[in-house]
Amino acid sequence: MHDKRVLLNRVRELEELLDIAERKTDILTNLLKEASAEFQQALEKVTVSESNFRAIFENAPEAIYILCTDTKRILDCNSFASQWLGYSRPELMGMRVDDILASGAAEIAEKIEGPGLDGAVQVLEGRFRKKDGSVVDAEVTGTLIEYEGERRMVALARDITERKTLEEMARYKELFANVSDPVFINDSRGRFLEVNAVACDCFGYRRRELLKMAIKNLVSPGQNRLLSETGARIEGGETVTFELEMTTRKGKNIPFEFHARSVRFLGKKAVLSVARDLSVRKRMEETLVKTERLSALGEMASGVAHNYNNLLQMIIASGEAAMAKMGAGKMREATEAVETILDAARRGADTVKRIKDFTDIRSGQVAQKAPFDIGDLLEEAVELTKPLWKNPQNPGKYRMMFQKPRCMLDGNASEIYEVLINLIKNAVEAMPGGGTIRVFTEYEGDYLAVRIADSGMGIAEESLERIFEPFFTTKGAKSSGLGLSSSYGIVKRNQGDMRVASRPGEGTCFSVFLPLSGQCPLQTESEQTLPDDAKIRFLLIDDEINILKAMEMFFEDTEIELFTAEKAADGLDYLKEKDFDVVLCDLGMDDMDGWTVGRRVREFFEERGRKKLPFILYTGLDKALDDERLAESGIDRVVTKPVSCEELQRIVHRVVADSRKP
Repeated sequence: MHDKRVLLNRVRELEELLDIAERKTDILTNLLKEASAEFQQALEKVTVSESNFRAIFENAPEAIYILCTDTKRILDCNSFASQWLGYSRPELMGMRVDDILASGAAEIAEKIEGPGLDGAVQVLEGRFRKKDGSVVDAEVTGTLIEYEGERRMVALARDITERKTLEEMARYKELFANVSDPVFINDSRGRFLEVNAVACDCFGYRRRELLKMAIKNLVSPGQNRLLSETGARIEGGETVTFELEMTTRKGKNIPFEFHARSVRFLGKKAVLSVARDLSVRKRMEETLVKTERLSALGEMASGVAHNYNNLLQMIIASGEAAMAKMGAGKMREATEAVETILDAARRGADTVKRIKDFTDIRSGQVAQKAPFDIGDLLEEAVELTKPLWKNPQNPGKYRMMFQKPRCMLDGNASEIYEVLINLIKNAVEAMPGGGTIRVFTEYEGDYLAVRIADSGMGIAEESLERIFEPFFTTKGAKSSGLGLSSSYGIVKRNQGDMRVASRPGEGTCFSVFLPLSGQCPLQTESEQTLPDDAKIRFLLIDDEINILKAMEMFFEDTEIELFTAEKAADGLDYLKEKDFDVVLCDLGMDDMDGWTVGRRVREFFEERGRKKLPFILYTGLDKALDDERLAESGIDRVVTKPVSCEELQRIVHRVVADSRKP
């Protein structure tokens, strides 16, 4: 009985335990159901997150790269990155980040490793190189992420070329607003894309007018070649400085110095140019050049006096010898003495002409090029500078070695004469303690090299590169720095070249290369002949009685019948009484100048309805005469004193022959 009761109690305990177990089972089942639901939700969230990441990764409008933190190899990239740089995705995934960075941007790869230390995000700017070689600006953001169970670096690159362009535009606008010089932006064809207000004011055009024009519309004629050459240099990446003469709307020509370089403008390649007006500087340079020339001439005044004293001595001695020989009936010797006088007079006339050219009296005239004997020119330059290198107080200080060539060159003799004098003067100044000057020549192809060498201090290498620049000098404040610059310009203007070779302590040699002449020095313009029986009636009006007497003696035994008048009024009266073939009148006379005489002669023939006879103006002034005034005064030709009687005879023949042509 007892055992039965115990068993019943045990059964009840087991039933209670079973009931508890069932309740716990229900609880566990519910918990499992809840956990399963949460797990499913979490799984769904993870799937959605990865899907979203991929969607963002693939569709982002920025280049995204997943990089290995150790090797910097590209592990993955999005489609934009591939399109942006022009590489296929497989190509990029076989590269390192350094392979796509432009030169100078490699530090980006190093800097974006920084986030590994503290997890921060960095924003850097760099340049990326595309597959086609072009370069783009980008803003790079870098940080670390968990990627496929590993810590990886993610880099986002955003193209900021447009922003850079806007920043450049802002800088250009600031430049345009504040610069005091004309500024232009033009395309590769020279068409203006933008101009500043200063350019509009300077050239007299409105902005909208200039934007319809090109730079070639503003430059003076004959400079298209310079534009082409500088354009090619800018296209090649150079920053170019050059001079250009431009014309305003009113026709005024202004010299400018341009500084130009290639830029990006509105996303396209363009040229930015800043122009500086050189008018004031040019006038200053011209003034300084004239001052330099006058200063040099002042230093050589004793040389000029020395030359003229020698010439006067020759004239006086030869004149006295001619008189003595004629008195003794020795006509051949007398003739030789007279020829010496004529030669000395011609040399004196040439010296005066060159001195006038040297002091720029003829600055308004175009340099006249003609064949000339370089030997005679060198000899004269050496003689003129003798007071500089042959000091009576110390005759052995300088030694002049001169080799006279016999060679004809083409060019302007007076200009070359200036260059030679300047180089000899520089050679002397380079040897304050004395030394040797060598003046010699050598043939080089179609050119003659005139070399002037000294044994002086020499020129430092860094100075040689600038030796021909305006205002550059190694002589200190006593020099304007324009002598060699002016000489270089003269030689270039005469189709030649100028070079220098020097070493410190070993002296300097300047070489002037000038084109050889193909003409004979004695060649003259073709003669116009008249019939053998043609007599020329020639009226000469001059208030210098000795000139009239000399002319009368020369023409007395020629085919030209000469009539002379000491006053302009007398000459005009002769015209009314006699028929003449040609008139020669002096420009400056006491009673009436040559302009007035020429006008009266023209009016005389117009009133009678007759063809005007040739009128020649005769003057000792060595300056350009206004062509319009010459035509208005009826002047057909100008003859500059001094002129030999033989040359005047040829001129009269040519003028009369031309006037008698049908």
